[in-house]
Amino acid sequence: MANTNALELLQDENLSAETLDELSTDENPFVRVRVAAHMNTSSQTLVKLSKDETPLVKQFVAEHLHTPVDALVELSKDSDMLYWVAGNPNTPVEILNKCSKDKDENVRSSVAVNPSIHVATLSILCCDENEDVRAAVAKNLKTPVAVLNKLSKDPVESVREAVEKNPNTQAKPAE
Repeated sequence: MANTNALELLQDENLSAETLDELSTDENPFVRVRVAAHMNTSSQTLVKLSKDETPLVKQFVAEHLHTPVDALVELSKDSDMLYWVAGNPNTPVEILNKCSKDKDENVRSSVAVNPSIHVATLSILCCDENEDVRAAVAKNLKTPVAVLNKLSKDPVESVREAVEKNPNTQAKPAE
């Protein structure tokens, strides 16, 4: 299949898992990226793509909601994939907890917005030195009201604004 035809075909949101599996072996990495991002891509195809030599393909696999836990665990062993793995709600809590201590603030921010993170980890991340991590905690719908109240007094305006936008907040940001 010509690359342009494959890319056009991938625009179809009703594309079958079988067709996506066929396209997952295309020589064009952009085709494989689109397959990795497609919502109809099967778990089996995502496992295959998780071993792709193109980092961008693996990034889309790492954040795909159908990626099996085993593949996420494997991808988490690659520090370049941690940001995307940390944001996937299917990532095991043990990996999320490990990522919450990562030196990269982007990885910690990704953990902080993950809907599967434990409240205890959010309570720790609310004291992170990085304002983006604290703002990410403020955005998480699981963040306890007590933590939101604490973050509402944060010295950084973007953190206080994130608290204000959280529908669970009962705090009024400090003026």
